[in-house]
Amino acid sequence: MSHPAIELAPVVGGTDTATIPGALFATLLRRAQDLHTAGLKAYGLLLGDPTDPRFPYQAVDVVIFDPRRNRRNDSAYRAAFHAQGTYFRRYEDAGFVADPQDLYQVWQEAEAAGLEPVAPFHVHRRQPCNFSSIDFRLHNPAFAWHLIISLREAGRPVVQPFAVTKSWDDFGITDVDGLEGSELSYTGPEVRPLRLLTPAGIDADQLAS
Repeated sequence: MSHPAIELAPVVGGTDTATIPGALFATLLRRAQDLHTAGLKAYGLLLGDPTDPRFPYQAVDVVIFDPRRNRRNDSAYRAAFHAQGTYFRRYEDAGFVADPQDLYQVWQEAEAAGLEPVAPFHVHRRQPCNFSSIDFRLHNPAFAWHLIISLREAGRPVVQPFAVTKSWDDFGITDVDGLEGSELSYTGPEVRPLRLLTPAGIDADQLAS
């Protein structure tokens, strides 16, 4: 199955692989594009099987949170996002905070199915397929990797997984940060690109243009 309109962002360093089955990847990408067309941001969790020898770098399912329940603009979070720079004051959909009840339900259902969340994913609606400074700060340290889908060119998505190593000391944003340019790439050694493998569907060669 060929997908000439999809790109992998170029990998600079790092040869480890994240695996998402082709059918699952196609479903994830289609739903992300549908939400983007509707003016909404996609965010969710990839799930893995802890008995799989490729765990946690193998996804077997995905949960996409309802973007209408994005808490980013709730009073508890809005000022913190605004403190990350002009971009986050200009675009009300820049950032995603999952509803705590939704998160709890996902963890319960995953556990009941014998699965565990292994990585977050989110869409950049206007930005390139970079792992930004705010992405680093909001990345949960419990996850070893993170998938970014850029739909800046809606008909030409760019997809890239990143390995992320961090501590809880680096987690979170506040309303007193007073930062600018948090949407720009994080350049620290804690983040490195991974190769994306999508067996029985799309592979890295087909994703690259």
